[in-house]
Amino acid sequence: MIKRFLYLLLAMVPVAIWAGEAPKPPKVVATRAAVAPKIDGRLDDAAWQAATWYGGFTLLDQVTVQANPQTRFKVLFDDSRLYFGIECAEPAIKDLHATVREHDGPVHRDDCVEIMLDPTGERVEYYHFTINPLGTRYDAELRQGGHVRSKEWNCDWVAQAHIGEQSWQVEAAIPFVELGLTGKSTGAWALNVTRERQAGQTQLSSFAPTTGGFHQPALYASLELPGATLSRYFWKMERPFEASVAREEGRLLYRAKLHLMNETGRLLPIELVPTLVQAGKSLAGPPVQDMLDAGQGREYSFKAPLPGEGNQTLVLTVRDRRDPNRVYCVRSLPVTLDYVPAEIIVTRPAYRNSIYATEKIDAVEATLRLALSPEEMAGARALVSLVPEGQAGGKPVATTRVDKLEAQTRLRLPIGALAEGSYLLQVAVQERSGKQICVATAPIRKLPPAPNGHEWRLDEQMVLRHNGEPYLPFGWFSIPPAEMAKSDCPYTAMQTYNTQYQSVEQARAFLDEVAAAKTYVTLYPYPSSKMMNAWGEPLSDDDAKALAARIDALKDHPGILAWYMADEPELRPALPERTRRLYQVVADADPYHPCIMLNDTIAGIHKYADGGDILMPDPYPCFLKGGYAAQPIEKVSAFMKAAREASGGRKAIWITPQGFNYGDYGRAGQRGPNLTELRNMTYQAVVYGATGFLWYTFSHAGNYPDIGLGMPFLAREVQRLKAFVLSPDVPDAVRANAPKPEHIHVSLRRAGGQSVLFVVNTATETQSVELTLPQEMARELHVVSEGRTVAARDGRLRETFTPYAVHIYATSAELAGQERLADLQRAIDAANAARKKPGNLAFEDSGVTVSYSSESKYGCTPERVVDGVTTNMLWQDGTRDQLPDWISLTWPAAQKIGRVV
Repeated sequence: MIKRFLYLLLAMVPVAIWAGEAPKPPKVVATRAAVAPKIDGRLDDAAWQAATWYGGFTLLDQVTVQANPQTRFKVLFDDSRLYFGIECAEPAIKDLHATVREHDGPVHRDDCVEIMLDPTGERVEYYHFTINPLGTRYDAELRQGGHVRSKEWNCDWVAQAHIGEQSWQVEAAIPFVELGLTGKSTGAWALNVTRERQAGQTQLSSFAPTTGGFHQPALYASLELPGATLSRYFWKMERPFEASVAREEGRLLYRAKLHLMNETGRLLPIELVPTLVQAGKSLAGPPVQDMLDAGQGREYSFKAPLPGEGNQTLVLTVRDRRDPNRVYCVRSLPVTLDYVPAEIIVTRPAYRNSIYATEKIDAVEATLRLALSPEEMAGARALVSLVPEGQAGGKPVATTRVDKLEAQTRLRLPIGALAEGSYLLQVAVQERSGKQICVATAPIRKLPPAPNGHEWRLDEQMVLRHNGEPYLPFGWFSIPPAEMAKSDCPYTAMQTYNTQYQSVEQARAFLDEVAAAKTYVTLYPYPSSKMMNAWGEPLSDDDAKALAARIDALKDHPGILAWYMADEPELRPALPERTRRLYQVVADADPYHPCIMLNDTIAGIHKYADGGDILMPDPYPCFLKGGYAAQPIEKVSAFMKAAREASGGRKAIWITPQGFNYGDYGRAGQRGPNLTELRNMTYQAVVYGATGFLWYTFSHAGNYPDIGLGMPFLAREVQRLKAFVLSPDVPDAVRANAPKPEHIHVSLRRAGGQSVLFVVNTATETQSVELTLPQEMARELHVVSEGRTVAARDGRLRETFTPYAVHIYATSAELAGQERLADLQRAIDAANAARKKPGNLAFEDSGVTVSYSSESKYGCTPERVVDGVTTNMLWQDGTRDQLPDWISLTWPAAQKIGRVV
């Protein structure tokens, strides 16, 4: 790959200078259909005649070049569906490529048309529909501005195609009820229609002029639905919780709860219908009926019979109680349901059922969960014993009996001074007569000290401990060991992506660098990248042995902190059974290093929670140029709460926050987070229980002063408050009153006789907040990193919170620190100003646009030409060792250039 500094490259190629203006996103106005069109792939229905054609498709990355042949489309709607009619001119009709017949298969490899639809207009999360000339459909949900996708999302839409003599056509009908509409769906939506042509020659074209790929929602057209009445579809449904499978009346029943909110603006009589679908067989549970008022939310319990055990789909339908054909909301969720009559959940020891050398435990504690019939539960008792592993029927080392059992029963078994070794906790459930009903077991290990002197474990509060001492990881993805070795480096952990490409010897050499830097790293445990390309397959015995061997070859190295098990597995998608077994293999082979699972969605957090000891989601808000976060910044707290819910408090919660600019990945209109936003994400996560931070990604920090200067400051601040970040929340200790109280997030922490109160505003407007404080805070309080003190009056503290502001109140002046946010902001402002050198005509604020021969995939994009930064990320071409490589600059008006440097 040709990699040169911009200044050398510009000296080698001509610089084009002319006036130019980026095309504005187009607008589409849908037409109301009096009668729905017949979906047969032919656009000859009367309904289509009144609709407007939209065309003028341009080539991808060549927004001024009209595609030849052309594509055009029409959009209709009625009260239940959105309809698309698309016509693709094709002079080489006999050369159409159409082979894929599998739903959600690689349809994009055929001739195909694509519909990108965002029903909120926020241009961050949207749906992707694809159809080939055979009528084969593909659908997916995309997030983070189109950067990540989930094929697991399925929509009950219909589409047909028809191949003519000089063109092929598509008709599609997408039901509103499937699109997750909310109160945000009342304005203009975002839409793009694209085409991938394979006949004749490959050609990619788009209705909305796009560069860098079709998935650029900031560039999409606006879609208006004049006169549409969609409010009946505005519902907010949370993921089901407290789920269980039990045998009742001779059949298996799935029971769960969910929270449903009515955002329609009307009082409506509803019924919630749960249905389980497996292999074409569906069974519905009894409807749950209610009256739900506008803006009202309520928790509902529901049940449904299982068509079978294993993987299936839960379909939740909200419909009109008076008219079952009037459906308001449909949500489909993949679930794995198995009947387990008795299950032991060990609660002490709290981590991996293992007693470590640095902890003292005199009793094993557990919860016994029973899914028995009422007849079996009547009079049942439990015999509890701890038996050395491999000695079934042998003499227990401890026993007890529980005479009264419930659906969940707490157990406590004193163990005294337990010898090192492996044991089985065994619970035999019996009738009063002594007849056995069922047996459940759970492994217990008493471990020796870590052989390499580095014991990493989680304690009962799910806080990471290193040789028994609390440890707060705060660091970066992809930070080099040389950076960690610097004397002023404030980071305490690092994450690497590349060891799966390395031999054991190469990996250990890298780990030597980590250890020499006196730090610790999380890394993939896999012996090769090949093992990471089979996420959709069960783990083979041979691969399990290879994985265990790799762990054995590395686990003694002092540079290892944790194993990084998967990066957004829901986007592969990975089999949950595979991620569970991968985790079990690693945990069995190495009890002294925890395993991390990173997810991109709330559904993924729940689905893959069994794949690690630490849940570390990456809730990126995606920040907009000239604005705030594209998605609500409280997405951070939503993901933290989801991780806590998915784990039941039994796993550590860490976070990978956004420390980068999505514009560096080709997303238009994006920027990196500023200091206020970095601090907001950090302490939002703290409020909801995060005890570890690995930011993505260090390689971008040098181009953005807010990140490059702000992150070291945050690292020092968090470590100063370490005892409080790692302490549990004091529930209901503080009340907040504000114009938008849902945007004020508070947590009181206590440690070492002192108290710290974290308060975060996630609103995009200034709020005057009144905090009602406990007695311990009724004194002079020191505001962390702000150099000021405040005092409560009559137990109340009144403060102003600007958009996204964070204030942290400490009872100790020492905790407040000597560094000041105001000084840091001045330094950031000065560094940003210094990027614009005197006489620089091509700075990012000049209106200049950059064209190029090619670009690298990540980070070193053409925007680096105009940011004024001459180190770190620079523009790189995307053609390895191929010439010519060039860039071209275009200004809004003619410029006189003295020199190119």
